[in-house]
Amino acid sequence: MYLRNTRNLRMAMATGIILLVAIPVRADNNHAVADMDYDETILKFYASQSENVSFLTEMKCSNLSYLEMNGHIRKGDMVNYYQSDDSRDFEIRTESYYRFNERLILSGAISYGMDKGNNMSGSVFINPEYTPFDIVEVDKSNAGVKRREWYSLSGKAGYSLNSRISLGASLEYAVENYAKFKDLRHQNSMMDLNLSLGGKYKITDNVTLGSAYVYRRNIQRVSFNVYGNTDRQYTSLISFGGFYGRSELFGESGYTSNALPLFTQTNGGALQLLWETTGMKWFNEFGYYKDNGQFGTGSSTSITYSNHNSTGLEYKSKLIIEKPRISHVLELNVFSKSLENNENSYKESTDANGVSQIVYYGSNKVGEKEWKGADVTYSILSGKGIRRSEWSAGIDAGYYSRLVKASQYPFYRKQDINTVHAGLFARKNWFKKKNIYTISIRGRYSTGWGNMNEDGTYTVVSENQKVPVSLDNLLVQEYDYNIASQVKSCVSLGYERGISEKLSLYSSVDFSFLTALNTSMKGKKHFVCGLSAGVKF
Repeated sequence: MYLRNTRNLRMAMATGIILLVAIPVRADNNHAVADMDYDETILKFYASQSENVSFLTEMKCSNLSYLEMNGHIRKGDMVNYYQSDDSRDFEIRTESYYRFNERLILSGAISYGMDKGNNMSGSVFINPEYTPFDIVEVDKSNAGVKRREWYSLSGKAGYSLNSRISLGASLEYAVENYAKFKDLRHQNSMMDLNLSLGGKYKITDNVTLGSAYVYRRNIQRVSFNVYGNTDRQYTSLISFGGFYGRSELFGESGYTSNALPLFTQTNGGALQLLWETTGMKWFNEFGYYKDNGQFGTGSSTSITYSNHNSTGLEYKSKLIIEKPRISHVLELNVFSKSLENNENSYKESTDANGVSQIVYYGSNKVGEKEWKGADVTYSILSGKGIRRSEWSAGIDAGYYSRLVKASQYPFYRKQDINTVHAGLFARKNWFKKKNIYTISIRGRYSTGWGNMNEDGTYTVVSENQKVPVSLDNLLVQEYDYNIASQVKSCVSLGYERGISEKLSLYSSVDFSFLTALNTSMKGKKHFVCGLSAGVKF
């Protein structure tokens, strides 16, 4: 199954790149693409992170594209419970903005990548931080190689009906395969779909309003298997939060017995307000999103183990002040999300025709989670002209919190984690005829606090009451990883050479170092070395 999915990913990747690169690149006599910086162009566009693609029609740039390959080597024991202390990854990615005419602008992106990590066990899910529950391997001695392979494709279109009204649509599609190659083996096949439809109306020369509908669909289909010693027992923890829940033996009926999907569907909307004057643009977006889903197929002949729902609020703001030779960019992102997970009570029976029937008697709340966060970034860019800065610098800071309550009645566990971070970054470009030399540096400090676990009961319990299972080693590892005082430093060296007015080649090498200053993580480190090369056209 994994090999078949891998071949499908590679075929889709090859087809996608051919389609994207085949788009003609229209000549633009006003600007040379080689003089533009892709990241800076996106940074200076006020609606770059908006859910409403109709604002894309206001993007002031000539056609912009790149094709890049990059790879990283990661080593070190300063990692979370689902990460590897020895991993490698590779990705090829292409992205393009293409103004078809005065009314229509198109954007597309394709990526394919692979990540291989050693000494991994942990979670079966991709990004378990935001899942309603987790399935975690109990015995760390079963750690082995995990491989993740992904393919993504996205397309955006913005169209101006007239000088005041624009419409836009966006579609993003991604698939991933995530597999462990040592018993207890697991495979996770993920599909992620994001769709948005929006429009904007320019009320006055200074004020523009917009709105967008957002639909998201995420499926992680997980399965488990044993290829080695089938007499050995393998146990997983069904964690409803804080590594607290119940253990499940592979081969018995339950969460790990069959291939089952964790399904989440999102419906939401976003409102936009743009205020602009000469040299200034202030963009604001307010989003509301409602999730619902289940673990199971939802059919009458197979078990749906749990149902979950959540509500999310987001606020995004971007203020851009442009001078003839200096640009200021201030970004603010705030979010809040609360989730509830309910486990179903059921009875399974077989009728006279041999068809399995599931009867549900109700549900119990087993998990509550709440996330909150805020990030602010200030950037200043300067240089000879508006297309590429001679230097840039900035600061960033943020706050993140997570509250968890896991219940196995009459027992419960509460946990709260809070983290803050602050950082500095700077970048310098040297222009030498057709060559550009770049050095970038970044430093960040983070720390945290909270309550690792507060265990209790809703009522008086008897001595014979079965106590929930707790994986204390992973509980400590994840908590200390999040709240430990950490120092991270990064440096990147880049080189770019113009081949023609519309074509340039570039490469870069980057290094980062992370170390913890306290908790059980004290003295642990993590190194990353990366190399990238590409072409801009």
